[in-house]
Amino acid sequence: GWINDKRSGLGVLTSFDGETYSGNWADDKRNGSGTLQYADGRTYTGGWMNERKNGPGIMIWPNRDIYDGDWFDSKMHGSGAMLYADRRIYTGGWLNGMKSGPGIMSWPKAEKCDANWIDDKAVCDVHLLAICFPKCLNGGKCTGPNSCTCTSLWTGPRCETQLKFNKWKQDAITVVGGNGDGQELNQLNHPVGIFIDKKKNIFITDLWNHRIVEWKYNAKEGQTIAGGNEKGNQMNQLNRPVDVIVDQQNHSIIIAVWGNRRVIQWLNQKQQLLIENIDCHSLAMDKHGFLYVSDYKKNEVRRWKMGEYNDEGIIVAGGNGQGNQLSQLNHPTFIFVDEDQSIYVSDSSNHRVMKWRKDAKEGIIVAGGNGQGRNLNQLSYPTGVIVDHFGQIYVADNGNHRVMRWYEGKEEGEIVVGGNGQGNQSNQLHYPGDLSFDDEGNLYVADSGNHRIAKFELIL
Repeated sequence: GWINDKRSGLGVLTSFDGETYSGNWADDKRNGSGTLQYADGRTYTGGWMNERKNGPGIMIWPNRDIYDGDWFDSKMHGSGAMLYADRRIYTGGWLNGMKSGPGIMSWPKAEKCDANWIDDKAVCDVHLLAICFPKCLNGGKCTGPNSCTCTSLWTGPRCETQLKFNKWKQDAITVVGGNGDGQELNQLNHPVGIFIDKKKNIFITDLWNHRIVEWKYNAKEGQTIAGGNEKGNQMNQLNRPVDVIVDQQNHSIIIAVWGNRRVIQWLNQKQQLLIENIDCHSLAMDKHGFLYVSDYKKNEVRRWKMGEYNDEGIIVAGGNGQGNQLSQLNHPTFIFVDEDQSIYVSDSSNHRVMKWRKDAKEGIIVAGGNGQGRNLNQLSYPTGVIVDHFGQIYVADNGNHRVMRWYEGKEEGEIVVGGNGQGNQSNQLHYPGDLSFDDEGNLYVADSGNHRIAKFELIL
């Protein structure tokens, strides 16, 4: 419809950039109700006022995050529910696109955080957090607030009373390798990076065997799924792979190959070069499909949009030369990206872990940063880093042969596993590399010097 040369009433507009709007117009602007399909795959259906999302509306993201609630000035504002792709659910207040006011966040395994929220973070007046992993006292079923390990005052970094957090058995189970260093299918030679899929299959970068090995759940040996054709520079060869991630949508694997200075993708034994001339050490992918790569020599982390690897990417951490300032890194190794696109970087030669929020110009120290050492406020060449949904940071303290847990804002961490000296006993580690959790909360460590993957079972 048109009135006085201006769009009015019902109409459909398709833009050159691929966006399509179908709905109501007034005074040449989107007004009323309508659906906008974005070029990046997002879809919004709901109210509009003067070109801005306003009133009740539903947004669906490409990764299947869904928000159903109030909008104001094109931001989530008022009350609404967010169903995340990883099955978390938040129901409560929103302010300028962030969780605000009373709200409840729940996780698939029955953890529940009932809190007041400020800027997407829970603050001190939390009423309940129930932890119900399968090894609960009542067999894993939460029938009420006190049926599992619970606390009345979990709060996060601002509070004095801390939740009694998870613990793991101190004697590990060897789930991969452990048969000495070698190139047989039941052996590894310095595993560095690991990835665990939803079926608990483990993908390992087998550094000095120049291959990627997949071990099925409970298997006695692995299978080579990339490389294994001796060290080399051909597309079907690897030279010291250091990290691997799996795109579980198309079952492809993405590999950081340190010796070849490139990032490649393998799909059905076919290889595609994604990024070259990069001293890559670690990979991460966020919920939007952006790929992050740490560059060990340029002392930076860059981000690429999937499928657009011809450009140089965007620097999202470091990139200001080698150093120990908050805007600098010194030999970054492993990285982790959280739901907010904040990047955690094991800043190895600075013996610290840095957190760079999205679009930040410098990072903050969240672990270590007190020089190399073995005290609880120190690290020694940290490698693997992962963050759980409570915001706790787990670090492979490589030179101290232990895994540490830190909470942002705390002056020191605590030893989670290892810390019993360098060795090959079940309670010892030898230069640990990457870390990972499975869906049950068990902790996996690439125990590089022992040529094995160690599994530490969760206890409550």
